[in-house]
Amino acid sequence: MMMGAQAYATTQISTASSVQVVVLLYDGAISSMKLAQEGIVALNFPDKARFLDRALRVVGELSASLNMEDGGVVAKDLRRLYEYIQFELTQANLKNEPGRLEGPIRCMTVIREAWKELAIQGTTPQAVGM
Repeated sequence: MMMGAQAYATTQISTASSVQVVVLLYDGAISSMKLAQEGIVALNFPDKARFLDRALRVVGELSASLNMEDGGVVAKDLRRLYEYIQFELTQANLKNEPGRLEGPIRCMTVIREAWKELAIQGTTPQAVGM
C-alpha cells in the first residue's frame, strides 16, 4: 500500500505546476507541524523531532525558492515570515510547547489558501523563482 501512495505522490508532484507544488509543500509543512504538536502532547519525542525536522526542511526550501531580486516586498515579507516560523518551530522543539506551533500553522494555512487561489488562476508570482 505504501508503494502505491508513494507512486501517487510522485505522480502528483511530477504533473503539478510550480504553484501547485508550493501548495503541496505548504500542505506537508502544516501536516508535519500538527503531527509534531501531537507528538509533544503525547510525549512521543521521536515523532516530535521527526515532524519538526520535516517542517523545518520544507520551510527552508520555501525560503530558498524566493526570488529576492524580482520578488519585491512580497519576497521580503515571505522571507521574514519563514524566519519567524523557523524560530517558533525551534522553540517548540526546545521547550516542548505545542502551543508555539499554533501561530505558524495559522500563518501557513492562510498563505496556503492564497497559493491555492493562484494555482486555480494558473499564475505564478514573481516572488517565487520557479
